[in-house]
Amino acid sequence: MAGGATINRFFNQEVIKAVWPIWLGYLPLGFAGGVLAQKVGLTPGETGLMSLLVFAGSGQFIALAMMGGGAASITSIVMTTFIVNLRHLLYSSTLASYLMEASKKYLGTFAQGITDETFAVNLNKFTEKESDWNADKALGVNVLAHACWIFSNVLGNIVGNVVSIDMAVVSYTLTAMFIGLWSFHFEHKLLIIVGVFSGFLALSLSSVLDHKLHIVVATLLAATVGCAAESWCIKK
Repeated sequence: MAGGATINRFFNQEVIKAVWPIWLGYLPLGFAGGVLAQKVGLTPGETGLMSLLVFAGSGQFIALAMMGGGAASITSIVMTTFIVNLRHLLYSSTLASYLMEASKKYLGTFAQGITDETFAVNLNKFTEKESDWNADKALGVNVLAHACWIFSNVLGNIVGNVVSIDMAVVSYTLTAMFIGLWSFHFEHKLLIIVGVFSGFLALSLSSVLDHKLHIVVATLLAATVGCAAESWCIKK
């Protein structure tokens, strides 16, 4: 009974409802990542280990592409992955305010599961009016999302020898998943405007900034404009 109660703390119906849009995106995206891993010579076990240790879609795809090129050193792969995922520092600092009473052991486990998607879902849940979202449920979202990512990567690697996938499709899958997550905010006009603005800004900066920095800069600028607009509306 105690074990069932413990599991229900992390993996209840509310958590499943929150994480399913992430699953819909991770299954095809992770599958494609597994196929790519197979093409560069990784075994299913190695692919699963990489997915466990590097839970970052864009970072993992870039690392695999660099490994496939054959000329990149381990240092360059690690540094590139680090730069691509610098935005996770912003995610962690934002969510930290909701996890002030959590233990260091919990925070270490939780931090491993922070991605664009889990951040968006957890922040949305934490900021909902009259929400009972807590640290356990947030960790449940991270763990379930991570498990799906590992599963889909390993599955993609296993069938990689017989399945041919156009990797260009991956970008459309990722975009569709983000639009689905963004739709949670469609009831707030300001958030819709900020989302559209950040999208156009990111596209404009993509030809100027490399290593996904255009996403970080666009996010910071759009968030700043959104905060300023919200403050102005409140004062008015």
